[in-house]
Amino acid sequence: MIKVSFNARAYVLKNGQLMIRVRWNSKKNEVAFSVGYTIDPTKWDSTKQLVKANSTHRINGKTVYAREINNTIRTVLGCIEEVFTEYSLRNEIPGNADLKELVNEKLGRNKPKVVENDKEKTLKDIFKEFLSTRALEGNWSKEAEYKYEQMWQQLTSCDEAIELDALDKNKMIQLTNWYIDNDYCNRTIVKQFRILKSFLRWISKNGYVIQPGVLEFKPKLKVIPKVVTFLKYKELMHFFEYEFPKEKEYLSKARDMFCFMAFTSLRYSDLAKLRPSNVIDGYLDFCTEKTDDKLRIALNEHAQKIIDKYAWYKGDTVFPVPSNQKLNDYLKEAAKLAGLDRKITQVYFKGNTRHEDTYKFWEQISCHDARRTFVCCSLALGIPPSVVMSCTGHSDYESMKPYIEVADETQRMEMDKWNTHQYKSRIIEELDKMDSEQLKKLFEYVKEIA
Repeated sequence: MIKVSFNARAYVLKNGQLMIRVRWNSKKNEVAFSVGYTIDPTKWDSTKQLVKANSTHRINGKTVYAREINNTIRTVLGCIEEVFTEYSLRNEIPGNADLKELVNEKLGRNKPKVVENDKEKTLKDIFKEFLSTRALEGNWSKEAEYKYEQMWQQLTSCDEAIELDALDKNKMIQLTNWYIDNDYCNRTIVKQFRILKSFLRWISKNGYVIQPGVLEFKPKLKVIPKVVTFLKYKELMHFFEYEFPKEKEYLSKARDMFCFMAFTSLRYSDLAKLRPSNVIDGYLDFCTEKTDDKLRIALNEHAQKIIDKYAWYKGDTVFPVPSNQKLNDYLKEAAKLAGLDRKITQVYFKGNTRHEDTYKFWEQISCHDARRTFVCCSLALGIPPSVVMSCTGHSDYESMKPYIEVADETQRMEMDKWNTHQYKSRIIEELDKMDSEQLKKLFEYVKEIA
């Protein structure tokens, strides 16, 4: 077996098109492969030769996430390596045309994947293929797989004999009406259609024929954005300092877990796996479970107090964190006892019918409200969005927007600067006129009244 020395490098052209250049045989041979995406060049990490982690891209009118693009880059690189390995085993060196043909064949680009036997595949067979292939390629969590399984159940509940050639624009309208008849809110219906079309786009890329108008179909439904729930700063500090009865110590622990997430922006998945080795010199240094982002978050004194409080715990993790479901249940009980009963109204539509649900905050509190609380309180305190994003792992403001609700408190704090500025500026003017003795007396007076 001979070792074929080659070099493969991913790069982005000035027009944003992603390419992979392969050189081998003392750089005498060179082939370039298009990755199939056009991105914003500012979102390219030339050192890692990947799209910047957690960035989003608008491609052909849809949002594409960094993970999807990077997985494609890795897939192309893997196919290139496979071809060179196969040639090495035969003591041969590929030519330009050979490499291009074989790599494209492995990527399924040379010919449609649909062969004679595949034409007999049912839509159910194709869905199973999609689920196994995409779950493996995207390293999906169980939650991600469940979303597609749920979509499939709904589609087959609408038409249990559904096949690809029958999935046309009229069927999409029929599916819309099925959702409405089964009491789904419009917001959920729109979300489920996005999931369905993600499946259908994969079908189209793999050589199957999608009926005209299906991928462009949008249900004509009125959708009102969901109210983002979070604790305002005063509510958060009240919750943090609230004394629970000794017999309800489990509520105190649940509150501490929520507040730690609210002070650091951690998700539940990262809190549950946080290890002592991740706490370094006043920082949290870790890789996120959901997105594999490397984050370094400075601990404020409130977060540090919680860590110190649980110094007694000698497990593998920093905190004794209960399951997600138990923690959410305990949080509702803790928030009710602490009086977090601010009313929240959610307005939504089911078909053409408007609905309003009003509830108290404690009735709906969950772990994820802590992350939103971190974002909103940080902005309310005047922390720049760029700093907030460096803690949450969001790569741009647009991707952070779903977590942001500009609270009344934020506006009050900002607008109050009009009131306080006149006093601050006059105080500074008078301080500049004072001598050291006058400043000393003023300092002693301030200490007494503080």
